[in-house]
Amino acid sequence: MDIHVVKAGESLYSIAQEYGVSIARLMADNQLPDPSRLAVGQTIVVRYPQQTYTVQSGDTLASIARETGVAARTLLQNNPNLRGESAIYPGQTLVLRYRGEKRGTLSVNGYAYVYIDKGLLQRTLPFLTNLTPFTYGITETGELVELDDRSLIAAAKQMGVAPLMHLSTLTQEGGFSNQLASLVLNDPAVQDRLVANLVARLQERGYAGLDVDFEFVFAQDAEPYAAFIARLRRTLNPLGYPVIVALAPKTSATQPGLLYEGHNYRLLGQAADQLLLMTYG
Repeated sequence: MDIHVVKAGESLYSIAQEYGVSIARLMADNQLPDPSRLAVGQTIVVRYPQQTYTVQSGDTLASIARETGVAARTLLQNNPNLRGESAIYPGQTLVLRYRGEKRGTLSVNGYAYVYIDKGLLQRTLPFLTNLTPFTYGITETGELVELDDRSLIAAAKQMGVAPLMHLSTLTQEGGFSNQLASLVLNDPAVQDRLVANLVARLQERGYAGLDVDFEFVFAQDAEPYAAFIARLRRTLNPLGYPVIVALAPKTSATQPGLLYEGHNYRLLGQAADQLLLMTYG
């Protein structure tokens, strides 16, 4: 695979000529809405098919997977023009394998609101390791704020994607509550109820793990937060659930600011199974 950076005066035709691939392949692999409108500095992924298959009458994606030994999900990954759907037609060319050895593995998680566009979800799922419906909130008594996540969980599992439960202190007003976080972290009775509710919901909905996202945690709650994550890990790991914690993007251990001071990298790193660094800001 190569990544081409568009320069002034270039067209999709000239890029295809330079790399010896078809314009159709560049359009399919990059999902270009209008190939005549490239921008200087735009990146174009160039992939080189090693083995292809021409769809025959009566073929299905499942039958091609059986015949070629290439998993149906891999076929969807190799052919993004299918948009995550199994609909194919005679004469269509599908890429079975690309040239070049893989350099490693990558775990990819996607957050999704329950009202996500179904087409967007379907064409994204083949490329995900985990899908995380957003989000379960918390009440002041340690109950979970309901989330209509069943359809997302079902879609993820159908594609072989592991669903993760997302727990946050996000309120109905759309902000993260440090007061609610402090209550959960420091009131044993509230925390007990919350942990029990988490276990029940993970098991009931068939989640594969828990992603905890407490933001704007008070500085004085940094140690209680890490202790809470450690408790979740002790409780959930024996049941088969990893615990992931989302981290604010700190540049130093003493970085000031409400977003950062309650996230102690060392303690949270020791407490959780995995860390998710939130660098999108």
